Amino acid sequence: MNEVLLINPETGVEYIDVPPKVAAAYLGISPTFVYEGLRKGCLPIGTAYEGNGGRWSYNIPIGRLKAYAHGADVTLMYKILDLLEVK
Repeated sequence: MNEVLLINPETGVEYIDVPPKVAAAYLGISPTFVYEGLRKGCLPIGTAYEGNGGRWSYNIPIGRLKAYAHGADVTLMYKILDLLEVK
């Protein structure tokens, strides 16, 4: 993986919330796969939600993206974190 892709060219620092097109390039997959995978909930690198007017928004935390790219089972990891969260 090319870590340089995760540097925001406007700020020169690493993204906190990675844009879907950048995530796709980092993973070596098509942006369409990322958009659809997030919308359908089957790509565990982040979330997608449909706002008013049908516009979609995406959240891809950089830590989750990196973990997934390096083979971690992020679905299980986040289930465990949810269980440990104090409500």
